[in-house]
Amino acid sequence: MNRSLLLSLFLLVFFKTNAQQITEKNTDSLYFQGLELYQNEQFQKSLQYANRGLELAPEYHDIRILRIRNFWALDSIDQATKDLNFLMKAAQDYPGVQELVVRHSKIISDPDDALAYLELLEKTQSISADMLILKSELLLQKKDKKASREIALDLFDNRDLDQNQRYVLQNILKRTVSNEIGVNYQYIYFSEQYNRESWQTISPEFQHFFNSTAVIARLNYTDRGYDQSTLYELESYPVFSNKVYAFLNLGISDGTLYPDLRSSASLFVNIFSIFELETGARLLRFSGENFYSGILGLTMYKGKFYVNTRLFLGPEFNDQLTQNYQLNVRYYLNNADNFLFLRLGTGISPDETTIFTQVQENPSLEAYYSNLGLNFTIGPHHIIQLGAGYLFEDITSTRQGDQFIGNIGYRYRF
Repeated sequence: MNRSLLLSLFLLVFFKTNAQQITEKNTDSLYFQGLELYQNEQFQKSLQYANRGLELAPEYHDIRILRIRNFWALDSIDQATKDLNFLMKAAQDYPGVQELVVRHSKIISDPDDALAYLELLEKTQSISADMLILKSELLLQKKDKKASREIALDLFDNRDLDQNQRYVLQNILKRTVSNEIGVNYQYIYFSEQYNRESWQTISPEFQHFFNSTAVIARLNYTDRGYDQSTLYELESYPVFSNKVYAFLNLGISDGTLYPDLRSSASLFVNIFSIFELETGARLLRFSGENFYSGILGLTMYKGKFYVNTRLFLGPEFNDQLTQNYQLNVRYYLNNADNFLFLRLGTGISPDETTIFTQVQENPSLEAYYSNLGLNFTIGPHHIIQLGAGYLFEDITSTRQGDQFIGNIGYRYRF
């Protein structure tokens, strides 16, 4: 009885195995049947059709591409690598082959292995711009900023790149910057109701990146005709994770036109992917007395738009609590450094370093502020910002005045 049962099982397996053998000899039919099975996520059976097709026609590249996709689905990365190497040697210009190599390199979980694979290909044949961009990204993952930036800079001069490729390169170049130097010039013209000279401020600065944390040293020199003053600032943007970073600022001056001391801190947290919440505080010290401001902000990133609302409460002067409400909008043109910007606000915030001193004079009087401008790049190194603003405020309870503000800034990245 047991012998009969074993014999029956053997015959069942034998006939089932033979029934699964593929006898089709038409390679096109094999390809389309295998493709349909792949689309239905029957990867093992699709692989059998691809194997049969390549037995009959080893140069049928679409079948080999299908087999590579099945290997990916079945997590057979080494087998996929062998087929990709075959295609890169025999038909690297065949449609879809270069894209397969890029995707394969991304599928390889270890950045070192993926980089080694690309470098091996590069030794034997020319590789596409997408592969070089991926190589630059992998080097950046390994914190080799110098090598990553060299590739990105070389590619940036290639005029055949499409918009998406240039966008990725701009982000790589931004993340591989080690230093920036810049200068900003501000001019404020007062209407005749003020009976005062124009104000001019020039602010040179130097920025250095310690990994992903930026540290900035800045000097603000202002000339108001009747007096001059300098504010020295040290600023930092420590990054704690992909979702959390901070802003820290410390400034000191001689105390004539700027505060003796100004200190700022804010924490930014990304929530629900498209929103960023800010909470923070500002400290200003005038003539030995401290003044505090609280900050609450919410930013939304949607498509090409950056929309930010901020609230400043304080400081308090002469029993009057100053308040500032802001709307900040950016429209990105093609990358994070090319954008139009707009600011609308009521009141003057402590972050408006040059013009905030007017709040000390009139803490309870109303002010309305607007600013419009453009930030744009020239090549990978040069950044220019142009801005124009208008401030309308109460000078006294019975008299109002206008201020026209112009800004021009230049930054060099290296």
